[in-house]
This record gives sequence, structure tokens and C-alpha cells, in this order.
Amino acid sequence: MQRIYLPNMKLTDVLEISEKELYHQLTRVLRARVWQQVVFFDGKNSEDHLYSMIHIDKKSVSFKRNTIINKSSQSEREMVLYQAFPNKLSKFETIVQKCCEVWYFKIIFFESERSQKLVLSDNKKHRLTKIAIEAIELCWGNMIPEIEFRDEIWELSHGQSIICHTHWENSISLAQLKIESHINIVVGPEGGFSPEEIHTISAQKVYFGERILRCETVGEVVWFYISQKKES
Repeated sequence: MQRIYLPNMKLTDVLEISEKELYHQLTRVLRARVWQQVVFFDGKNSEDHLYSMIHIDKKSVSFKRNTIINKSSQSEREMVLYQAFPNKLSKFETIVQKCCEVWYFKIIFFESERSQKLVLSDNKKHRLTKIAIEAIELCWGNMIPEIEFRDEIWELSHGQSIICHTHWENSISLAQLKIESHINIVVGPEGGFSPEEIHTISAQKVYFGERILRCETVGEVVWFYISQKKES
């Protein structure tokens, strides 16, 4: 069943949609027909609104709400991913898509010393936002993670912070990590963090062992591990 994010429309008992892009998506791309069911959500809570199409003409479509579905698709923990710029623009898309599917509260991209010098245009940033929305629609999530871009990250948000490290010295394993309710997960670029960055970023170093994960994989792996652990 198709799910569509409607952040700027009040989800009432009867909906009439005439906005051109959305009308085109429903009638031309999805080929929705009268009495076909569609799920709409507004990203403000964990509710899905199930509607049936009741009318279609050349300019608008109308829906009648059948029921409201209360869900628990969000994590109880507020996890923020701090991801150093990867070396390819396509990796930004992969990171956003997959980390939205597991649901990070926020994704913050930042430029580290060993990051590639990439220019992210406004169009590219807009595309990443669209990828985030599509990922949440498809994975049956409800809240759209915020995506932010920074030049550096010497300051992290409140809560517990861990930095994914490639050396055992002064590090702990994920199994030794005490879990709190708000967690910042800091992931470096392909070449890792510089020694100065490791020293400067105020976070607990976590070592994964001899195997090295790709930068676009780390966020998902750590999220799944932490999401299954009880709060310490």
C-alpha cells in the first residue's frame, strides 16, 4: 500500500488534493483509482491515516478517511549521527537512505581533516531531503530525520557521545558501552579521523575489532546494536 508524506496539509476526515505535483503523483505515477486505499502521514506523530479515494477529475482527487493507525515505529532513544563527509556524493545518498530506514533523530554531515573537498549545492541538499522522505515512506516510519551540514564538529549536542575508532588504545568495545537515552554517534571519513581530531572531539572511543567497516555502514550497525540494548 502506498504511503505519502503530507507535512503541510491537515489530515481531516475528507481530503481534497489539487496541488499539481501531488495530483500528478497520485493519478499518473501511482495510477490511483476510486476506492483505492492510500496511507497519508504528516510526520508530527506516530500515526498513519488510511484513506480511500472517493472522487477524481482533471484537476483534483478526493479521499475519505477510513481509520487512524497508531504505531510504535520510532526508537525510544534519541540517536544523532555525526558523519564526516565521505569521498563520493553517491555515499551521501546511501547514508541518508539507510540511516533514515533505521531512524536516526538527526543526521549531521561535517567536514573533517581527511574528508574529500566536495561542494554540496542547494539542489543536492534538496535531493538528500527527498531521499530521506522516500525512505521513511517506504520503511513505514513516521518522523523525518533532520539533515544538517557543518564545517566542523568540535561541539556535540547534549547526551552521551561515542566516536567510532580504528585502534584499541584507550577504547572500549560496543559490548562494554553503557547506554543512555540520548546518544551521539560520530563516524569518520574513509581515511579515519586525524590524531588531533580524536583528541579534540569529546566522545568515548569505541573499537570494532580488526575488521574495518565502510563509513556508510557504521551508522546502521551501531544503531541496530544500541537499539537492542537496555538503557544502563
